[in-house]
Amino acid sequence: MATEVVFEKQGPIGRITFAGPNGINILSTSVVQALTDRLDEIAKDPEVRVLILTGAGKTFLAGADIAEMSDAPADAGKGFSEHGQAGLAKLAGFTHAVTIAAINGAAFGGGCELALACDLRVISDKAKIGMPEVKLGLIPGWGGTQRTLALLGPGRARRMIFTGGALPGDLAAEIGLVNQCVPGDGLIAAAEELANQILACGPTAVRCAKKAICAADAAEADAFGEAFASDQGREGLKAFLEKRKPNW
Repeated sequence: MATEVVFEKQGPIGRITFAGPNGINILSTSVVQALTDRLDEIAKDPEVRVLILTGAGKTFLAGADIAEMSDAPADAGKGFSEHGQAGLAKLAGFTHAVTIAAINGAAFGGGCELALACDLRVISDKAKIGMPEVKLGLIPGWGGTQRTLALLGPGRARRMIFTGGALPGDLAAEIGLVNQCVPGDGLIAAAEELANQILACGPTAVRCAKKAICAADAAEADAFGEAFASDQGREGLKAFLEKRKPNW
């Protein structure tokens, strides 16, 4: 039985839950494809503005499907990497909504890489996160080398990747791999609180900001111009001058 990718929503907050047998969630290529299909569906829903991704059971995502990789021919590696990179690049560039990884348990290998492809990360104090690929004679192949470098800088990124060690939630937050570490029973509440902080801001402004972040620097002026010209941009400036909350 494969890990399912379940989508549900409450108003502007959507949630994707990875649910596998016995609470062990595995990121196979079919699960990557299911995720991209869900993102396509969500992109058609104008109500969803924040998307929380989490796991059911013991893990967030315990890693890629090792059996799937082991059964593949030796020359299939590049294609396997490209498929995963494309799926996680779609998540990283998903401008329809801000994405928050709510890391409830182990986030290893591809699971760590998926979390890094989200905009923000909240982790349980009982969870661990890492990329142990070098211990299998491999390397992170779904964008993990580059996203870790961008988040941690060269020294910490190299140590994390070269040793393959797993970081506890509090240390992951301390070094900036995740944004926040919270008690496990408060994980979803913390992710939803963060979502509500985002929802309190101008919807067009948030989407334009994400477009600018996901695009090259040259696109920032275009995105700013779009936000500035929007009704929400006009309302935000007016509300500030009138010392009141904006009416989005």
